[in-house]
Amino acid sequence: MTGIEARKFAEEWIRNFSGKDVEAVLAWFAEDAEFTSPKAVGILGRATLRSREELGEYWRTAVKAIGTIRFTLDYLVNDEAARRLTIVYVSEIDGKRARAAELFQFDEAGKVVRGEAMYGVGLG
Repeated sequence: MTGIEARKFAEEWIRNFSGKDVEAVLAWFAEDAEFTSPKAVGILGRATLRSREELGEYWRTAVKAIGTIRFTLDYLVNDEAARRLTIVYVSEIDGKRARAAELFQFDEAGKVVRGEAMYGVGLG
């Protein structure tokens, strides 16, 4: 993934999540994608999800419980050779701000095959 492609992915990912467009976010993921998020435990009872279908169930359920959401891109780290991208952003969900990072591994077709969400401390 080139730097331009990485920036485009990050900007679209931020825009789609901020707009609660789960289907647009899911379109980036391979059918057998694996994704780990500590927040998934409270929704589906496990942190690691092992398909786009499970990931969709998690995100659709999570988004329904959220009133307002806004992500603001801070920066990204792109390892073009390894097809890995990390997006660092500020998450504002229902008035609560926190730093967060999402790590993505892409396949040769440009689909996310593995990801992980990490959440930092609140920003007030």
